[in-house]
Amino acid sequence: MKTGLDGIADFDAWAAYYDLIHKGLPGEAEFYLGQAVKRQVAVLEIGCGTGRITIPLAMSGIAVTGLDNSAEMLAVCREKSTQVGVVPGKITLVEGDMRDFSLGNTFPLVLMTYRTFMHCLTPADQSACLVCIFRHLEPGGEMFFNVWMAKTEGLLAFPTSYQEDSIRLLESVPVPGEEVVIDHLYTAWRDDFEQCIHERHWMEEKDEQGNLLQEEELTMTRAWFTPREMEHLLCRAGFEIIALLGDFEGEALAPHHAEMVWHVRRPKQ
Repeated sequence: MKTGLDGIADFDAWAAYYDLIHKGLPGEAEFYLGQAVKRQVAVLEIGCGTGRITIPLAMSGIAVTGLDNSAEMLAVCREKSTQVGVVPGKITLVEGDMRDFSLGNTFPLVLMTYRTFMHCLTPADQSACLVCIFRHLEPGGEMFFNVWMAKTEGLLAFPTSYQEDSIRLLESVPVPGEEVVIDHLYTAWRDDFEQCIHERHWMEEKDEQGNLLQEEELTMTRAWFTPREMEHLLCRAGFEIIALLGDFEGEALAPHHAEMVWHVRRPKQ
């Protein structure tokens, strides 16, 4: 399993494929953009990646600082922002580790979208990340983030070890402007002791005749949490919990939900 920064996944290899296969969750982008636009304040986005949220924030007039550990993902973000052209907001991109960064200033709003926090794999990583974000929030500053809602039936869908016969085709994605299709194959398994999901992905680039042009294997590991575990982590880092939602429509978390959407803040004093 290829990792960088002492445990957090190395996403440089993902950069060429990321926007083709990762579109976010339904309603997610609108939710986060709405929170920033409603407040009209500067934003720190943790795990900004290729700018799926970052660029629309700037297009909405927001000054956004995007932090990511992948230089290649940030390069894609810069290229996309150049293609968009002049926007009313401002984008500042920083390469850094979300568990240990120092930007020299604080923010009224932090966004951590698309389950980014799940890439912190150990309790030490998780605490370090939250404490670091806490330090970068001004007193009274808010944070919104989402993580997968781990439930027994969902976890049991994963085997407990790598199974080659579980590899399946997730999707076939045409590459814009090229006569190429990418077949995205995938498998995953769980580690109950480490409380992680390991994933392997294969990107098979094929021409119109189905001939294989190139293949890339990519990996990812993510931790899972229960609501109570997440609450303990947040409280230990000093956060006040404002709301815990189960979707991006504003419904309070209930057992049937598949997502935890947290709204927390740094106390004013």
